[in-house]
Amino acid sequence: MGRSGNIGWGISNYFGLPNRKRNLLTKEFLQTFKKELIKIDTEHNEKYDRPPLDYEKETYYSFYGQVAGNGLFYEALRNACEKHNLIKAIYNYAQKLPWYDSDCFDDDIVVEMMNKGLIEKDTDYYKAEYDESAYMQLKYKLVKHFKGYDAIKYGNWFDDKNSLEDIYKNDTCEVLWLN
Repeated sequence: MGRSGNIGWGISNYFGLPNRKRNLLTKEFLQTFKKELIKIDTEHNEKYDRPPLDYEKETYYSFYGQVAGNGLFYEALRNACEKHNLIKAIYNYAQKLPWYDSDCFDDDIVVEMMNKGLIEKDTDYYKAEYDESAYMQLKYKLVKHFKGYDAIKYGNWFDDKNSLEDIYKNDTCEVLWLN
């Protein structure tokens, strides 16, 4: 099935970047990916007569986190995967995820770029303008009951508790509020 054809349980089946995938996101691979993003974005800026960016000053919030999940991102990801022989392991994997899971996976790739020191999270400007705590109000634990085992997912909810509980009311899930 394609990206939009997969049906997951509830909102998402994504429980974070799998270790086997994270181990493939080496610093060298992510450097190639970053170069591909810059190359493709520069070409688009020239083609559409947009002003060039100073990519060394761009951060997670100002550029890299913004392009996650779009065509530019996937073109750069495909190019980097081809150069590092990771088409099956990374690119095809991302293409098979439902859109809501692939959005999380894409962001995890960009976060790995931060973790490996290739990009900064933000600048003083963004630190002053963006208060993440205002958006991450309610923390929850979702327990999906299967025969013989439970799958657990942690998350943040931005709405009232009833709206999330309503999503799972007819499922074999249990929503536990952590705050």
